[in-house]
Amino acid sequence: MPHRGFHRKLYEYLVEDIGQKIVAGNFKPGDTLPNETALCKTYGVSRGVLREATKVLAQKGLIHTRPKIGTQIQDRSQWNLFDSDILIWTLKSGDKRIFLQKVTEVRRIIESEACRYTAKRATDAEIAVIQARYDEMETALNDPDEYNYNLYLEKDMAFHTSILDACHNELLAQIGHTMRKAVQLARKADIRDIETQQASLPLHMAILMALRDHRPEAAHRASQAMFDKIGETIPVLGKTPPDRPAPSPAH
Repeated sequence: MPHRGFHRKLYEYLVEDIGQKIVAGNFKPGDTLPNETALCKTYGVSRGVLREATKVLAQKGLIHTRPKIGTQIQDRSQWNLFDSDILIWTLKSGDKRIFLQKVTEVRRIIESEACRYTAKRATDAEIAVIQARYDEMETALNDPDEYNYNLYLEKDMAFHTSILDACHNELLAQIGHTMRKAVQLARKADIRDIETQQASLPLHMAILMALRDHRPEAAHRASQAMFDKIGETIPVLGKTPPDRPAPSPAH
């Protein structure tokens, strides 16, 4: 069983271990998990702890219990793919490039529409926040000697989040925030060069200018252009020789 930290609850380790195995394909859709007695023995836990873990996994759509059959693995179409744990397990278990491609396709739809609505609806104060977030991105890239990719990523995420928050549609914004979590997970593992990030600034500036001028279609096009550029870089991720960092998609 995974090593237990002092602050974590016992059932959380079962959720992580079993959930990761399901997402990785160790258990296939339609498979039945071992019975309670076997699982309790394997993990050294009580039935109460096991049931708490299976309850969480069921809420995520990974499993369901059928009378006289047992606990079965659900088809992938039933999984809550936007769940933060499932996103992490998916990233760990599969081809990162495929994961990024799927995330980018969804973000292109969601964030480009959010840009359109933000251009229509954002207040002057909200535009000022977006401008400030862009300025922080730019500042994070000013000095190559002080460049910190994780800091830049934080500023980049804040820029996109500020646009989602200003679209005045909380449902659209929430979906967008979920996708930001997915791409943050995907990008955290990579070392990114400052030159590539600097080259992405004009793409962000084009979005900002359209938002400032309240031009919905221009904002939509600028956002799509940025995601098209991201899409061009995804096929090479993971294929770069060890002595050279992979080119980073502009986010």
